[in-house]
Amino acid sequence: MITEQDFFLDVLVRKMKNPEIGAIVTFLGVVRADETLKELEIEIKDEMKAEKELERLKREALEKFDVEAVEIVHRKGSLEAGDNIVAILVGAKHRKEAFRACEYLIDVLRISEAIRLKDHLYRNHEITQHFFFF
Repeated sequence: MITEQDFFLDVLVRKMKNPEIGAIVTFLGVVRADETLKELEIEIKDEMKAEKELERLKREALEKFDVEAVEIVHRKGSLEAGDNIVAILVGAKHRKEAFRACEYLIDVLRISEAIRLKDHLYRNHEITQHFFFF
């Protein structure tokens, strides 16, 4: 899911819980505080394409690992230090597969071209912009 609104990890965990799941592993990415950072902008040029990419990654993790459930929530828009960027949750019968799947998902999401981050930095009293994949 892609959203401009903040999300709450406890709500996402509650939604994932079920009797088949013995472990829920979460990854929460947040905007790091930095004296040069003005804001972090998350650009999504084609939201439908980005949503499809997240769904593809979820299916891939479900097929590749012995896990029961996967959820990915990614913010878009302008964010400040401390704001949530992304949540990845993986539910499985056992923790090892959940950890493996979660690590895999954050690694492949980082190189996805569907979601691009742009930081606005203060340098020499000027604001500069840098594009990168997180």
